[in-house]
Amino acid sequence: MSHSLIIADAALKDLNNEIIYHRLHTSEIFAARLKKEFMNQVDSICLNPYIYPECRFLPTKTQIYRNIIWGNYLIIYKIKREIVEVLSLFHTRQKPAKIKWMRKRG
Repeated sequence: MSHSLIIADAALKDLNNEIIYHRLHTSEIFAARLKKEFMNQVDSICLNPYIYPECRFLPTKTQIYRNIIWGNYLIIYKIKREIVEVLSLFHTRQKPAKIKWMRKRG
């Protein structure tokens, strides 16, 4: 069963902030590549959202919060009945306690 994909506004804002940061501090090319690779990672979720591990910072009995470990980032998403909702692009140098707020996003 294939799931529909939703990228939450908060996740798009996280991505946009990272793109702006890299445009200013790295390069325009790197920022563009970041966006493209993020979308590739997110697209990979739909076919089998259960392939990625449960987010250890958001444990639940049903393991609905999952994450993709992608370089220095976690892409955190929530599995619903027929929908996968991407909640955040989280840079791993941030405090892990911030991840707990993801529950309020989705």
